[in-house]
Amino acid sequence: MSGRLILAYGGSGSGKSAWAERTLLAEAAGSPGSRAVYLAAMETSSPEAAARIARHRAMRARHGAEAGLEFITLERTADVGGAAVLPGDFILLEDLGNLLANEIWLPEGAGWDGAAARILSGIRTLLDRSPLLVVVSGDVFADGGGYDGDTMAYIRLLGGLHCALAALAERTVEVVCGIPLEQA
Repeated sequence: MSGRLILAYGGSGSGKSAWAERTLLAEAAGSPGSRAVYLAAMETSSPEAAARIARHRAMRARHGAEAGLEFITLERTADVGGAAVLPGDFILLEDLGNLLANEIWLPEGAGWDGAAARILSGIRTLLDRSPLLVVVSGDVFADGGGYDGDTMAYIRLLGGLHCALAALAERTVEVVCGIPLEQA
C-alpha cells in the first residue's frame, strides 16, 4: 500500500461528509493534474435515498467549486477494488456502512462470510492507486438500542471494519457538529 488513509466517522448530520470532501479537495488541489474521485456506495433504493444522494451531489459541487476542482463521481455499490480509478486519483469513499450492507445483501455482494474481507481487500487495492483515500463511515455504535440478530451482526462487522481501518489509517477523525476530533 502506497497511499495514505484517513477514516472519518460521525453520527448522522455530524458534518463528516463535508469535512471529508474539503480535506480531500485541499490535498488534491496541491497535486496539479490529479483527479478528486467520489466513490459512491449508496444504493438508490427509496425516495429517501434518492433525496440524500441529490443533497450530497449538490454539496460536492459546491465544495468542488470552492476548491477550484470538480469531483468525478463513480458509483460502486460492491467490490470497491474494481472501481475505475486511475493511479494518482485522490479518492473519497462514501460510506462504509452502505458498502457493508451492499456486500452482505446485494446479489453481487460477497455475502455475510466474505463482506469484510472483500471490503478490506478493495481498500488496499485503492490505496495502491491513490496518494490519499478518505473513508467516511457512520457512528452507529452508541444509541444503546436492542436489535435483532442480523442487525447486531451488521453492527459488529462494521465495528470490526472501523478497527481494521483505524489500524491502517494515518488519521482517524470523529466529526461532531462539523468539528473534527483527532483520535489517538
